[in-house]
Amino acid sequence: MKTSILCNSTPKFLFSLILICFVLLLKTNTVYSQTQTEANKEPLHVISDKMIAQKDASMVEFIGNVKATRLDSIVFADSIKIYFVDNDKDSSAQSNVKKIVSIGNVRYTAGERKAFADKAVYTTHDEMLVLTGKSPKLITGSSFVTGKKITLFRNQDKVVVESDGTKKVEAFFNPEDNITDKQ
Repeated sequence: MKTSILCNSTPKFLFSLILICFVLLLKTNTVYSQTQTEANKEPLHVISDKMIAQKDASMVEFIGNVKATRLDSIVFADSIKIYFVDNDKDSSAQSNVKKIVSIGNVRYTAGERKAFADKAVYTTHDEMLVLTGKSPKLITGSSFVTGKKITLFRNQDKVVVESDGTKKVEAFFNPEDNITDKQ
């Protein structure tokens, strides 16, 4: 049996949606699936048509058919910018990566977990991932959540899904996916 939940203004539905989204997103936040310490030790492999490095800006941009791979996670985008922490400030930060910005046709996959957005911004200091665009979406199996902006606060085990006022937040939870059993 499939169940569809369309968010409305009642607190009970809102609480249910947040709970479902949280469970769903626990599975999808594997964009950076390991703890920061474990992920730091794993290589990040990036392939693109073009690369531009700016030393003074502490940034490297990959442009055109970008594919970034770390462990079992793959991100595809038109452009990915990787910002680094200045060496004299905090060398213990996540492999010196401060922020990763993926723009244009952003697709993420790791097993059954998928995310789609026009733009994805991940900041390492607060472990926050923000998905934006026309209709960012997180999917596990056939279950999903979508809205205008999806923010995952990994440090707080919290997710916020926002609408733009014209289109409501939507979540679909399929019990057949057994999301809570797939830990």
